[in-house]
Amino acid sequence: MKKTLSILLIVMFLILTACSNSDDSKQSSSNTNDKEQTTDKDAATKKETPAEDLKPVTLTVMPISVGINEEDFKLLFTDPVKAKYPNINVELFKGPEGAGLEELIAAKNTPDMMLIWNGAMPSVKRFEMFQDITPYIEKEGVDINRFEPVVLDTIRNVSDNGELYGLPFSMQLNALYYNKEIFDKFGVSYPTDGMTWNEVTDLAKKVTGKIDGTQFSGLSPEHLERLSFPYGITTIDAKTNKASINNDQWKQVFQTAYNIYKIPGNEKDKAWAFLDKTGAMFAGFNIFPNLMQMSAEGFTNWDVVQYPSFPGHENTYGMVDAHILTINSTSEHPDEAMKAISVITSDEVQKLSASKTLRVTALTSPEVQNAFGADNPFMKGKNIAGVFKSKPAPAPVFSPFNGDGMGIANKKFDEYLAGKDLNTALREAEEEINKVLSEKQQ
Repeated sequence: MKKTLSILLIVMFLILTACSNSDDSKQSSSNTNDKEQTTDKDAATKKETPAEDLKPVTLTVMPISVGINEEDFKLLFTDPVKAKYPNINVELFKGPEGAGLEELIAAKNTPDMMLIWNGAMPSVKRFEMFQDITPYIEKEGVDINRFEPVVLDTIRNVSDNGELYGLPFSMQLNALYYNKEIFDKFGVSYPTDGMTWNEVTDLAKKVTGKIDGTQFSGLSPEHLERLSFPYGITTIDAKTNKASINNDQWKQVFQTAYNIYKIPGNEKDKAWAFLDKTGAMFAGFNIFPNLMQMSAEGFTNWDVVQYPSFPGHENTYGMVDAHILTINSTSEHPDEAMKAISVITSDEVQKLSASKTLRVTALTSPEVQNAFGADNPFMKGKNIAGVFKSKPAPAPVFSPFNGDGMGIANKKFDEYLAGKDLNTALREAEEEINKVLSEKQQ
């Protein structure tokens, strides 16, 4: 089971970081959410709808760089939409295995909707599948003031003229998870909210070592790109299509990761040790679903605190990392798709999503936000409030070539870890990224 859990998280991680790759248009297996909100206007509209307009409609949703399973999709998408609109059936899109949007478009076999990571949207934009859904929002009477403004701004920034290509279904979080048993073995005090990366790194040194023949590692920061998120930076400036990595912020990211991985016994290949219960701390994305499974199997001696911070970026746990529902320009059922989105993003379904599936809502409602993990007994007594002391920084516009840039950044970081001078590594990364960009834009 330990091996299974580690593989599960790695798969989740690869799905998430795939959003940085240049082939972000590839189909990703996943699932989504939903329920309903009813207004007098909705009821009146329903009564006035001609019988011929209530013919059965099937909507297909294609996840791109977003993970969601069949069970959650049924709970949050299919069932709530069907409950409010019996004629609308929402299904996961099942195209040819491995087919990307380019192949699907050529075959005229495209989904009605996408559930897509905001970082993947620039790569998909070139296929002209997005459309401004503002007219459908207005027609359906959806109040977009219910959503976090920073998330809506992130979506608008993908477009050329501030169009709104979709609405957020959920958001990512980042936190510092820790294994109490390991801290107890070493006789070290637990981490607390408000710690800096330097403080957490020093703490990791105290809980890295061998006890009774078992090697314990102190801290995994997940990966280099995750560490950079609180700065709201990327390796490429999307406006100029030039590299943007040889700077003080990326230098801080490289140095922080270096200091963590240079702790003896805390090497980079220990990234997922936390789920094997040999890692003391994991600073990264939402692994609460994994922890619920581990708790059900008997491991409950864990807790969580606020994500570590860089100087000047306190109370920031990353950048806007949202999963967006879009209505594809090729869909024959855009009105029904908007009805589905209105249900999926309703307070009722978002509360269900937060309480049952441990997803973070993009709604501003305190009631919905406070529902996170409320229905799970294994979340009782955990420091969930500490996680949400932090908020996401605004996300930059990602370049369609962000995956290429991060690939080079990771390579140069490994060279730095192996002994190359930091300034040289960053300068070479800048040069190599610009060379790739020049070749790709010819």
